[in-house]
Amino acid sequence: MLAVIKRAPQHFWLAVGLAAIGIWLMANDNFFMWPPGAVDVLNDDIWGGLFVVTGMGILIWIGEGANNIKWNRRLLSLAAGLLGFLAAYQFLIWIATGIYMSWISNSILTAFVLMMARGSDTRA
Repeated sequence: MLAVIKRAPQHFWLAVGLAAIGIWLMANDNFFMWPPGAVDVLNDDIWGGLFVVTGMGILIWIGEGANNIKWNRRLLSLAAGLLGFLAAYQFLIWIATGIYMSWISNSILTAFVLMMARGSDTRA
């Protein structure tokens, strides 16, 4: 297990974080409260599932040797998109309702993923 983590430690912790966020979103069915007409759709477990599946995809990528550059690009792009969407949506909720959501930490995570993508191998 430790050898797998040493292969791509940043990717490993990103995968763990994405899975944790996904589980959190699936466990909290009333997390998002704005806009009122879209609350049921946005609190659906599919969103949390996307985070979990992306995290598991990154773990599988690491387990298979962490050398497929195309899959690295796809997974990091998906992770950045999910985290960016979450951060932007939480920011909009804070602006609209005045209830603080964790948009700052999710923005930092998005920046972390973008820095990982920038530093990743670009061959192929």
